[in-house]
Amino acid sequence: MKTCPNCGAKMGADVNFCTNCGADIRNVPLDNAGNEAQATQPVAPEQPQVKSSVSEPKPTRRSQHAQVNNQPVDSVQSSNQNANVQSTAVSEKVTNMWQWFVDSWKHPFTTPTAEKWYGWVTLLVENVLLILGLYICVNKYTQDQIGNSDIGEAAENVILNFSTSLLFELFLYLILTIVAMIAVAYYAHKFVYGHTENILDFVNRIVSCSNLSAILYVISFICLIIGSEDMLKIGLPLAGIAMILFTLAVYAVVVGDNAPAVQDKFYGLLIVVVVQVIVMYILGRIFGNAVYGQVQDLIHSSFNNMF
Repeated sequence: MKTCPNCGAKMGADVNFCTNCGADIRNVPLDNAGNEAQATQPVAPEQPQVKSSVSEPKPTRRSQHAQVNNQPVDSVQSSNQNANVQSTAVSEKVTNMWQWFVDSWKHPFTTPTAEKWYGWVTLLVENVLLILGLYICVNKYTQDQIGNSDIGEAAENVILNFSTSLLFELFLYLILTIVAMIAVAYYAHKFVYGHTENILDFVNRIVSCSNLSAILYVISFICLIIGSEDMLKIGLPLAGIAMILFTLAVYAVVVGDNAPAVQDKFYGLLIVVVVQVIVMYILGRIFGNAVYGQVQDLIHSSFNNMF
């Protein structure tokens, strides 16, 4: 048994919180000392028990309700503390990533301290912004041009479905091209210098060198969601410039390392360029054929709706 130091209630040995007042009794010692003292005393002869005419009062509903309301609040406080800790951790990660961007903008070719996931997340968000901006732009343009015409809602849905499928394929094309470029650059770097770093750190070096493209992608996204013709003339070229910056960063990381080279750097750069062209050609043929088939289906469906 345990005795609550706050209200004096008796609790079981396995009870951690007083059920009467909610006090923490995890560190309260068991009442073993009193039991041992009672065991050493002589046992008095049993006296005949006399039943008292006064019965013990039964607990009322109010007292039972009060005991329920007096449950320990430590669990609630601990959950709030965990939420605060998680919020602080997220805020710290965002601050550190922003500082990584700022350092890379000031000194692109240096290697600032970064979490291993910064590079991949940055590349993914940049491409998502580009595709999302194109989707909003196409959706807005379609509604402006077709929404009030006599073609009808069916034709508008067909065009929107076609553009959604096309943009998804473009997203896959960009992601696969980026992955292929990073992979060939990683092995070309190892070929030139005889060793290389962890693949995630290598990606961080490339993305840190090309982080100016993040600014261009954000501006391009804003121009695309505005959707005017003048904004399109600004947004699309900025996205193209951002892609060129990433390509140049891949080349720079391969040939610009200060470590002693065991192979000529020119051949490392040549490997990257050749494989990049081959990969872009293969992926272009694959996705080009898919788009061509979708265009034919769109034309056939349009003629079927007209006649």
